[in-house]
Amino acid sequence: MRHALFFFGLPTFALISFHYLVWNISYETFNWLTTPILFLGLILLGIGYFMKGIKKHFIRFLGWLIFAIYWASQPEYLYYKGEGDIVNAIFCIVGIYFLSYISYHEYLSYKRGEEIGSLKFLAGATFMAGIIYFLIQKIDFLSGFLIKTVAEQTVWILKAFNYPVRAGGIEYGKYVSVPIYYDGGETVRIILACTGLQSMAVFIGVFFAVNADLNRKLKAFLITVPTIYLLNLIRNAGVIYGMEEFGLSFYTMHNVIGKLGSLMALIILAFIAFDILPELYDGVVGLFNLPKRRGPIERMFIK
Repeated sequence: MRHALFFFGLPTFALISFHYLVWNISYETFNWLTTPILFLGLILLGIGYFMKGIKKHFIRFLGWLIFAIYWASQPEYLYYKGEGDIVNAIFCIVGIYFLSYISYHEYLSYKRGEEIGSLKFLAGATFMAGIIYFLIQKIDFLSGFLIKTVAEQTVWILKAFNYPVRAGGIEYGKYVSVPIYYDGGETVRIILACTGLQSMAVFIGVFFAVNADLNRKLKAFLITVPTIYLLNLIRNAGVIYGMEEFGLSFYTMHNVIGKLGSLMALIILAFIAFDILPELYDGVVGLFNLPKRRGPIERMFIK
C-alpha cells in the first residue's frame, strides 16, 4: 500500500499543487520555475543510462520521478491557461502516472538487483529525445532558426507551383513563430510543433538507445528521420494549399487531414525501423511485460 501511495500519490499531489501554484503567474515565470526540474530529470536519466552497477537504478528512479513531476505542471498550460486542448491535457495526465510507474519499476530493480533491458532502453531513448527537443525548445535562437528554415522551405515548395507565398521574420513571444503570407495576407504561423522536431527526436532517441550495431542504426536513421522532415514540409504546404485554394478551415486541414496523414506516415516508418532493427521490438514489448514482475503494487490488484 505504501508503494502505491508514494508512486501514485506524489504525482497526484504535484498535479493539485501546480494547479494552484501557477494559476496567477505568467508563462515566463512558470517556464523559469519548471525548466530546471525538466532538465534535472533528463540528466539523471542520462547518468543512470551510462552508469554501471546497481546504483544506476536508483538514479533512474529519481530521474523518472522528477520527470513525472515536471509533466504534472503541464496540464495547466495545455488546458486552463493555454488553448483549451483537453485531449493533450488528458494524455499528459495519463503520462504522468506512466512515468511514475516506470520510476517504481526502477526502484524495484534497485531493491532486487535485477536488470531489465527495456527499462535501460526507455531511459536512454527518453534522455536523448528529451535533450534534443527541449534544448531547441527552450533556447529561442535555436528554435527560431529551425522554425525559420522550415517556413522558408515550405514556401519554396509552394513557389515551385507558382503560388504567391512568402515567409515573414521570426517573432518572439509566448511562442516563437514565423508568419507565412499568401497573396499578401497572413495565412498561417509556423511554430516549433510545425517542424516535425518531436517525431524526429523520438526516432533519434530510440535509435540511440537500442542495443544494435551502428551500421543498422545509421541506416534506420537515414531512412526515417530525413523522410519525417520532408513529409512535414509537404504537410505544411498542404495545409496552406487546402485553406487558400479549397477554402477549408485550419482545423480541418491541420488537425484532421494533416494529423491523420502524419500518423499514418509515422506508423509506416515505425514498421520500417522495426524491420531494420528488430531489437526495437524487444525494447518496446518488454515494457508491456513489466506488470509480470509482480511487485507490491501489482500484488494489490493481481491475486
